[in-house]
Amino acid sequence: MIGYVFLLAICLVAKPTSGTMTLNCQKAFPTSTLTKNYNETIAHAIHSMTVAGLRVFSPKASANNFVPTVNQDLSQEQTVLDHAPEHVLGHDFSTLTMNIIDNILSTLGNSMDGLGPHWSPVERVTHVFHMWDLWYRIKESAWPRVQKTPPTDEMCTCLASVEFNGIKDAVQWVANHYKTGTPTSYLLTLLNQPIPKLTDAFAWSVWKQRLMHYYTPEALQDAAMYLHCVSQFW
Repeated sequence: MIGYVFLLAICLVAKPTSGTMTLNCQKAFPTSTLTKNYNETIAHAIHSMTVAGLRVFSPKASANNFVPTVNQDLSQEQTVLDHAPEHVLGHDFSTLTMNIIDNILSTLGNSMDGLGPHWSPVERVTHVFHMWDLWYRIKESAWPRVQKTPPTDEMCTCLASVEFNGIKDAVQWVANHYKTGTPTSYLLTLLNQPIPKLTDAFAWSVWKQRLMHYYTPEALQDAAMYLHCVSQFW
């Protein structure tokens, strides 16, 4: 594995910041383009990741991928998985879009989609397609820049060390909230602004504005760097 001697040295001198975060990659690599809240932006990009989503970035992705995600069955004791799961879509319909919608609607009422019991059907559909759209935006915009000028091995080790750098903690925060809360309070907590239930065009205009928070060039760059780095371990 790349750079673990360096990682050990960093961990021995790092001071805890919040939660169990003892390794701050942004401070360890001040000349990098990582944002101050890189753990949040990366956690948002990966919290519902699947192997199919990872294959947008690398065909080598498998079920052993080291990308922490929210457990789709939040009734389980372990609400964050160590690896993004396989998520097999059906083939009853002709298009990927309809097969994804079929998969979403087939879980209604059993809370087996990683969102818990509080999301409405239209909010669940919106969430899934937002995540796919975000992954493709990362691939189209930030990914080529990262491939052209990749992070160092040491920085990749830092970013891949999710148990120490706050990324897994941030995914756990999402899981805890999905288990007990609603998308309204989830986005309220993140951005400190109220958001309505998704029931009409006005509500969608608010949702859209909030979702675009994760489409900034900086947030996309954070996610692209992490995905590049973790893919080096596949």
